[in-house]
Amino acid sequence: MKLSFQKEDALQAIAPLQGVIGSKAMLPILSHVVLEAEGSEGRIIGSDLELWISALFPAKVKEKGSATIPGRRFMNIIRELPGQDAEISSGEDNITKIQSGKAYFRMMGLPRADFPAQPELKGGEDVTVKQRELKIALQRTAYACAQDQSRQQLNGVLLSFDAGKITAVATDGRRLAMAVADADVPKEMKKEIILPLKAVLELQRVLGDDGDVLVRVGARQAGFQFPKIFFIARLLEGRYPNWQQVIPTKIKEKIPLPREEFLQVVRRMSLLTSEKANSVKFTFKAGGVTVSSGAPEVGESREEMSLDYKGADVDLTFNPQFVGDVLKAVDDDTVTLELVDGNSPGIFRTDGRFLCVIMPMKMS
Repeated sequence: MKLSFQKEDALQAIAPLQGVIGSKAMLPILSHVVLEAEGSEGRIIGSDLELWISALFPAKVKEKGSATIPGRRFMNIIRELPGQDAEISSGEDNITKIQSGKAYFRMMGLPRADFPAQPELKGGEDVTVKQRELKIALQRTAYACAQDQSRQQLNGVLLSFDAGKITAVATDGRRLAMAVADADVPKEMKKEIILPLKAVLELQRVLGDDGDVLVRVGARQAGFQFPKIFFIARLLEGRYPNWQQVIPTKIKEKIPLPREEFLQVVRRMSLLTSEKANSVKFTFKAGGVTVSSGAPEVGESREEMSLDYKGADVDLTFNPQFVGDVLKAVDDDTVTLELVDGNSPGIFRTDGRFLCVIMPMKMS
């Protein structure tokens, strides 16, 4: 294999692979990336056995072929090359050479056959969605994923495909976030998959504000095709709970909250919480809310805030981190808090495309 390329092109291709290149990988080969050369492009492939990511970059291929290279070292070398032009060559001895200007590197690799084969998504169903739509839906839900070894299916985001839309849902049992993305889902397609949190986070790094992404839904994997990047993620198994049942329906009060101002108040009141008393009390009355917190071993805090609210008095407590996560996940000027009473879950909602249900806490 022999190819020449521009430094910046290679760096852009390597960037999406950083999350799957492990220096402490379970198998030595997983700390390597595969470099392939064919036609007028180079391809870099990385995997951690749960996620496969490949990225293309323009190159002048002088001799087609492939090689494995230690991923982190390769990335660092490309970043530090003295010039913009570089050349890579490798032979059957698993040795790769990199030349740029007067700088020369020689690295030992492993046999290409040792690298795990990328799964084939045969018979999958294809859906096209705008990158920005999917990115926003994942940003608005991923923070609510669980980290529970006993309920693996909650350790990811549920993607539900239905006519004209993809619904993303995440829950850890104490909160539930839901967001909708418009997509060209066929009327006859009804399918649900659970995308692991790591795949969600890595996918968010690549999703942009322009263009589409093709989603291919298989039985055990899902693929995400970008113009130059391809993801394949192994799906979580198990049945996702009936999340619709968690959402309260008999709403009595709707309270409009100025998002940024309310977020700042919650942040300040969380400063005097503790590990044992990690809750903030909200006392809503006509015209405003009093937010307070306190712990015997720490102290107490209180702040009042004016609101356009004319409803009944309601007292309830929330985990301040949960409230903060919701308010940071959206960029709307106003978020509506829907309440039944002080003992029932609260719903933070922007419109019909996003909501987050948070269970109340007992104030210690």
